[in-house]
Amino acid sequence: MRGIPYYEEEEYHKYLLSHERRELFPYEKIASEIPLKKRLNILDFGMGNGYFLPFFFQYGEKDIFIWGAECQEKLIDFTLQRKVQEGFKNFIPFFIEKTEHPLLPEWIPEMDMIFFSCVLSTFANPTLGILGTSRILNDNGIFVILDWEKVNSPSGPEISQKISSETMKFCLEEANCEILKKFHINPYVYGFIAKKTPKMEIPLYLKQL
Repeated sequence: MRGIPYYEEEEYHKYLLSHERRELFPYEKIASEIPLKKRLNILDFGMGNGYFLPFFFQYGEKDIFIWGAECQEKLIDFTLQRKVQEGFKNFIPFFIEKTEHPLLPEWIPEMDMIFFSCVLSTFANPTLGILGTSRILNDNGIFVILDWEKVNSPSGPEISQKISSETMKFCLEEANCEILKKFHINPYVYGFIAKKTPKMEIPLYLKQL
C-alpha cells in the first residue's frame, strides 16, 4: 500500500521534468492543439515543478502572465528558483489546500484559461475540480485539460491512477461545460478544451460530499 500519493513521491517529481515525460508531452504538438492567442492570464492548476512554464512563455502572448497553483510547498519553492534562474518574470506561484473542493484566493485576477495537466485524474471526482476553479474563469475563458488515457504507457503513473477520456468527458458534461474540442496528443495522452457556461453550478449531491 502506498504511504503517500504517487504525485508526492520524489521519483515522480523527477519524472515530470524528464526526457521520458517530454516524449509524451511534446510542446510543439500541444501548442498546435491549444488556442493561446489573446490568453493573457493563465492559471496552471497543480503546476507541479513547472514543466509547462517554458511552454507558455515560448508559445503564448508576449505579455502573458502565468499563475501557478500548487499544494506541495517544496514544488512551489522549486518553481520560485526556476523563476529567478530562467527569468520567468510574469509568473506567480501560490499555495492551495489539497482538497476536493478547490478554493482559489480572491487576490488573483479572473483567468482567460485554466490549465490542468495530469491533475484532474488525482481527484476522487474531477467534476469538483472543474467546478471549484470555474469561479475564477472569465466568461470567455476556457478550460484546457491534458491527462493520461487509461492505458499502459511507456512512462508515467500506473494505469489504476488514470482516468479515461470518456470519464473525463462525462465529468465536463456533469459540470455543464461546453466541450469545444477533444484530441489526443498520442495514444497515451488526451486533451479537452471546454468553455464555462452560465449553467455551471455544483449539483446538490456533490455539495454534500
